[in-house]
Amino acid sequence: MATGPAVPMEWEGFIDLIAGIDRSLQHVIDPADPWLKQEAIQQMAMSLSQGYAPIMAQDSRVPAFFTFLNPVIKSAAPNPDYMYRTCFVEGSGTYRLSGTRGTTLFVHVGIGSGYIGVDDQAGPSVGHIDLDTLSLGEGGRFSVILSAERPAGYDGDWYRLPANARTIGIREASYDWENEIDSRIAIERLDDAGDHRRPSMDEIAHRLERLAGFPERYAQLFVHFVKTLSRHPVNSVVLNTWSDIGGLAEQTYYEGLFELSDGEALILETEVPDRVRYWAVLLADQLFNTIDWEKCQSSLNGFQARLDSDGRFRAVIAAEDPGVPNWLDTAGRFKGVVQGRWYQASAAPTPTLKRVALSDLRDHLPSDTPRIDRAARRESLRARFRGAQFRRKW
Repeated sequence: MATGPAVPMEWEGFIDLIAGIDRSLQHVIDPADPWLKQEAIQQMAMSLSQGYAPIMAQDSRVPAFFTFLNPVIKSAAPNPDYMYRTCFVEGSGTYRLSGTRGTTLFVHVGIGSGYIGVDDQAGPSVGHIDLDTLSLGEGGRFSVILSAERPAGYDGDWYRLPANARTIGIREASYDWENEIDSRIAIERLDDAGDHRRPSMDEIAHRLERLAGFPERYAQLFVHFVKTLSRHPVNSVVLNTWSDIGGLAEQTYYEGLFELSDGEALILETEVPDRVRYWAVLLADQLFNTIDWEKCQSSLNGFQARLDSDGRFRAVIAAEDPGVPNWLDTAGRFKGVVQGRWYQASAAPTPTLKRVALSDLRDHLPSDTPRIDRAARRESLRARFRGAQFRRKW
């Protein structure tokens, strides 16, 4: 990471810098809402903690994976089925990824050219590796080298590392949270880039300056994104790829604003593609934080969801339990974002959203839709919470 001017950072100076974080409020969709404003201020604190690992604790000479999005850091609507890990690299370096594959649905390795919130400009993905395309040994063991040129005499798995590579990121998808086993992955730098050393005063000062600006750079993209969705009718969705900032290759998103009132529900309805490796839907708040998926059923994936007898997927978005299997819980919110994913799919259907009275809900659902009572819901939520805790978060 580049260094700034040779000026030591004083605590008062750092406080002055982070005082400007409140500029992030300009990106909030409804800053006049006092409850939302409190959540936005809470998000500023969360954002500072989110920026610490990539800005203060990374060294491309001795890279190591860290978690950027998880059940605590929920900004940018992280997918509850994905575990996200990242490290910083240099395109001129030689690196080895090794470990065990695990039994999750897929493990995707992406190479990025600019990192959200850390760099002034986030860059697109410049490389992709599906772990299932590598040579897997006993117990799912693997090893792959990433470098500008294949090492002399090396005939194992190898992937060309682009000159503009900045990060290596992992998305690991799980359908069955309770029973699938996450991968174990380590990264090593093989060429001699020098040993890790105590950061200089200049470097610390520069990194602290970048950390202070992280929340606004991040909010400019993701908190502001919710505002951009207001260009479209509420309770409708549009398709997106996020390819310009590192979205997963071959993944199509649908997303839009939802709104309902007390005593109402939204019915999300869609076809499911004939061929699809992974699909899911989640709810996020008005700051684009995924609603607490460990503690409530704010998301469903292709394993967790129940398809109706006509083969279609219908989910009910509501603030109170509607007594159906595919409840998407808003956790008491009446406004937010709905986002879904189709990955490696033969089609990318655009779901519809219908606003109905909760008292009339059954009139709008197939007659054979099961009824879920309080006891069954509590048991399913306990199982969900167990599975979420089993996932590897670091």
